[in-house]
This record gives sequence, C-alpha cells and structure tokens, in this order.
Amino acid sequence: MRTIAGYFRRYKVQCFLSPLFKLSEVIFELTVPMVIAGIIDRGIIGGEPGYIKRSFFILLLFAVIGFGSAFLAQYFASYSAAGIASDIRSDLFRKMLHLSVTNFEKTGSPKIVTGLTSDINQIQSGINLTLRLVLRSPMVVIGAIIMSFVIDPKMSLIIIAAVLFLSLFIAFNMSRAIPAYKTTRNGLDDLAGLTGNGLEGTKVIRGFNRSEDDYESFKDRSLKLRKDQIYAAGISSFLNPVTFLIINLAICFLIHKGAIRIDSGTLTQGEMIALYNYMSQILVELIKLANLIVTVSRAASCADRVEQMLTVIDKAAEESETIEDPHDAHTLEFKNVTFRFEGNSEDTLENVSFKVEKGQTVGIIGMTGSGKSTVALLASGIYPDYEGEILIDGKKIENIGRRSLTEAVGICLQRAKIFTGTIKYNITLDRENISEEDVEDAVKASCLGDVLSSKKDGAFTYLTSNGAGLSGGQKQRIGIARTLAGKPGLIILDDSTSALDGATENRFIRNILTYKGDPTTVIVSQKIRSVMRADKILLMEDGRVSHFAPHKELLEKSENYRRLYELQKEGA
Repeated sequence: MRTIAGYFRRYKVQCFLSPLFKLSEVIFELTVPMVIAGIIDRGIIGGEPGYIKRSFFILLLFAVIGFGSAFLAQYFASYSAAGIASDIRSDLFRKMLHLSVTNFEKTGSPKIVTGLTSDINQIQSGINLTLRLVLRSPMVVIGAIIMSFVIDPKMSLIIIAAVLFLSLFIAFNMSRAIPAYKTTRNGLDDLAGLTGNGLEGTKVIRGFNRSEDDYESFKDRSLKLRKDQIYAAGISSFLNPVTFLIINLAICFLIHKGAIRIDSGTLTQGEMIALYNYMSQILVELIKLANLIVTVSRAASCADRVEQMLTVIDKAAEESETIEDPHDAHTLEFKNVTFRFEGNSEDTLENVSFKVEKGQTVGIIGMTGSGKSTVALLASGIYPDYEGEILIDGKKIENIGRRSLTEAVGICLQRAKIFTGTIKYNITLDRENISEEDVEDAVKASCLGDVLSSKKDGAFTYLTSNGAGLSGGQKQRIGIARTLAGKPGLIILDDSTSALDGATENRFIRNILTYKGDPTTVIVSQKIRSVMRADKILLMEDGRVSHFAPHKELLEKSENYRRLYELQKEGA
C-alpha cells in the first residue's frame, strides 16, 4: 500500500482538516444528551423555564456549528478522494501506455480496464468514507461510553458489554467478507475478458454459428460471478440486522435496569434519557463503522490490485543515448540474439546474428513459426527482454530513448489498427512533426491514393475503430502510410502486404525500393516475390538464421529456399 499512500501527500491538508472538522462535530453531539438531561431534570421537573430557554439557544448554536463542521468535513473528504483517485487513474493509464509489451500481455487488458474504472472508483469511495468516519465513529463510541460512565458507572457496564460483543461479531464477519470480495473482483476480471473476446470476435463467432455457445459461456461466468457476489453480500447482510438486534436488546436491558434505579433514587429521568441517547448514538456509529470496514475492505483489495499494476517493473533501460538524425538511414545489427516469449518452454530465436547496412533493403522469409515476426518486433524495440545485443547505428537499442527510437524506427504490423477518426488522422495520429508533404509522399508510396479517390470525403473520410467499410488490404495500406509518414530512417514491414493483391503489392514494392531519403528497409514476408528484389534475404528456419544472401545466391545455396520458390512459382 506504500505506492497508493504516496498519493495522499498532495492532499495532506485536506486529509487533516476533514477528520478534524468531524471531530468537532462529535464533541457537540456528545454534549447534546447532557443538555437534554438538564432540560428534563432542571427545566421541566425542577420548574426552571429560564434554563429551558438558555438550553434551547445552546442546542441551536450546536446545530449550526455542527452543520458547518459536517459540511466542511464532507467537502474536504470528497475533494481529497476525487483528487487522489484522479491522480492514481492518470498515473495508471500512463504506466500502461509505457509498459513493455511483455508486461502488458502478462497483466491483461481486462485487469487494466477493471483497474482504471471499477477498482479506482472503489478506492475513491473508501478514501471518502474513511476520512469522514475514521475518527468520528470510534470517538463517538468511546465518548459515549465515557459520558455514560460519568452519569452512572454501573449502567455504563451494559453499554461496554454490548460494544465488546458487537466488536467481536464485526471482526468475525469481516474475516469472512474480505476474501469473498477479493474473489468477486477476480470474477469480474474474467467476465470482462470474456466480454472483450466476444465483442472483438463477433464476425468469427457469427461466421461459425457459435453465438449460442459464446452466450452460454458468458452466462456460466456471469452466474458464477453472481453466486460469488451473493455469497459476499450474504456475509455482509448479517452485519446490520445482528447489530440492531444486539443494541436493541441492550437498550431494553438498559431501560429495565434504569427504571429500577430511578425508583431507588440513584438515577434521574433526564440521566436515563441521556444514557438511552448515548446507546442510540453507539448503535448508529457501530453500523457506520461496520459499513466503513466493508467499504475499506473492498477498497483495500482494489488498491492492492492497482498497486500491483503501478509497481510492475520493466527491464531497466538507461535511455542515455539518442539517434542524432532519426530520418537518415540506419544500420541494424543482431549479435547472438536469443529470445523466448513469456510462458514458453522453448526459445523462439536462438543465436540470431546478421547486419543490415545503411540504405539496404533486406527481406526476411521463412516458414510459419520460424521467427520472422519476432525478429521484426525485437528490431523495433517492442520486446526489451532478450539475450545478446541489438544495435542501431552501433548503439544498444535498450539504451536509446523511447522518443528517439520511435522517430528513427517505424514498424508496420500485419494487422493494421484503425482508430476512430478520419483517414488522415489514422495516418498522422496527430504527430506534430508530420507535414502535408510527408502525408502526400506516404499516401503515394503506399498506393493509398486508390482508396482515397474512391471515398467521397477522401482523406477526411470518417472511420470507426473497427475499420468498418474497409477491406483488409485497404487497412494495410493505411497502416503502411502511417509508418512512412514519420520518415523513419529504418522501416520494418512485418508481413504488411499479405492482404494486397499481386498488382498493388508489386507497385508498393517498387515504390518502397525507390522511396525518398533511401531509408534502410526490412521486409518480412512469406512470399518470395515480396523480397526477391531486396539486396539480401534472411532465411529463417526454426528460430535460427539459415542463410543471409541475395535471391540468386539463395537459389543456389539453399534447397529449402529453392523448393519454396518453385512451389510459389507453380502457384502463381
């Protein structure tokens, strides 16, 4: 909880003032029963009307001051809770945006979404309620016991016994409720994950007529979550009724004993009413305290989950180096690079070594699962955890600052992500260093002009986040244009032309080979026709480099490459 506790420093004044004003309200509330006892004993029974009038104005003053104290306490509590929750949410979102892909995948989108929404809302409620009641409820209970002891020590023993019994019951109830609430939070994560999969895969689910199966799976998870929530709520539901029962039984016993002591003359009627009021105050505050414990238990569970995400540690990066001119061509070198995905039992890449010179175009080809895309992802710095060295212009990639690296290296993945906005926005992503000329050059090189000319609004055609109305090839051309618009000195195309038809792909390859600025280009593909015009081709087999040579040389040296070429040639 240390990380979450650090957010209180900015609001320490408000966090101090809120309980302080609540404490002043408690003092007035504890004084009121004694004033009422005086009104009954001296004013009514004793026949002193002047005392009643004076006491009335005192109570009126207490009411006004108490209202002001309660208002200020609530204001400062709400201000602090909302501010702390906002700061945590902002930092968590920033943390997730800058998290390495490995840790992002390990954390999972459902947990992140739940953390940013439901968990932080629970934390806010817990902070708000804690600041308002952390001093008030205990002080009212303790103060009421002390005041009852001042009135009649023997009668106060009834109140003390009721409080002790209730405290034991509340502690037992909370010991069962807290683990139950943690279970419901995990169930909510599972349901959020299943919901996301269902929404993202709607077309596939309908295409294979699995809608009912997906619904049944969702229903089963939802029913399990409901069962866990009912169990957790059931435990807490005993709290208020049992508390009321114990306190009311204690009040009945208090009144019975009080009547006997009034008859004996050891207790006045006013003092008896004061004792009853103190017992009622204890009832109300213990119920509040129990609800506070429930809310704080939920908030603590949520805070623990959020803190785990905030304290995820990425591989340390010095980020002490920058690339002087990111838009110039760069060298790329792998030295004995070995890499394994999180959770895998075998290495995806093993001792991969090669070097791409400035301005060269290199193709990477191989069978499915040979490690082609992994090389592309490592070369772009997306996965920082590997063995060996990856160098750009002789500098270790993990030591290059993120901003400098993303300006120098542009990667286009096979599945281009479309964001809600215009086509132009999807190309620029509001990057300030991209000019209109850069966009035009990128559109021309990626063959996206055909798409824009077919749209009524051209580059200002509005798209939804799922890219409705666009084919796979059109989405890929937008993704390619997005990469080229930043003018990176090293361009990595990870099977980015897989959905393009042969003619369009041929035009694009010709454009990229003669692209302005002569950048270093790495083309990952399963099709030899996409890489055969490259300066060199890296042939990957089972995570290792089999050959690194031009197309003609590979035809002579590699039987596997030659067989793949003949098969693709026959297919064409």
